[in-house]
Amino acid sequence: MNIDYNISEQDELQQMREQIAALRSKLETQQIVSEKMILAAVKDGVKKINRMGGIYTFFGVFAVLYCSWSFSMIGFSGWFVAATVLFLLLCVGGTVYIHNGLRNADTSRGNMVEVGKRVARLRKQYGMWHFITVPLLFVWLYFCYQEMCVLYPEPEARTAFIIGGIVGGVIGAYLGLRMHFKVVRMADKVLEHIKDLQQE
Repeated sequence: MNIDYNISEQDELQQMREQIAALRSKLETQQIVSEKMILAAVKDGVKKINRMGGIYTFFGVFAVLYCSWSFSMIGFSGWFVAATVLFLLLCVGGTVYIHNGLRNADTSRGNMVEVGKRVARLRKQYGMWHFITVPLLFVWLYFCYQEMCVLYPEPEARTAFIIGGIVGGVIGAYLGLRMHFKVVRMADKVLEHIKDLQQE
């Protein structure tokens, strides 16, 4: 009777060991799958941020060419056209510089700390960029108004030009800010994923 009891007890222990081993295997598999999903999300986020940087750069170069041509055709002074081109080149250069640290980033598992540092740096620079561009924009708008006063001495013509500029400026600002905050959100998501990865 004792022998039967011992055998039964051993069977139960063996079954428990097998269940624990199966549970451990399942948890390890889930952890590997979860890790792969997070790594894929980080890679995808970095890729999207880099793509946005490329889009910004493309439209920045287009703006340099278009504004220099159109302002010259309208009759703005040479110094104002040159200052506008310089301002736009500064914006393009700043965008390239900010995104450059994340280009060709190694998003492998062992390099997540470095990727996190680069994304955090980009996120911080995006937040500080407006402290440079917004004051310069107000200076540019002031001189633009002075130029318009010379080009359009009649108040009616000047007002029509200003209204057109305001409409275009509002649309441009809306699209620009929308893209800006989209990159910021993507950077925040990447940083969250990296944090989750480090906790596993």
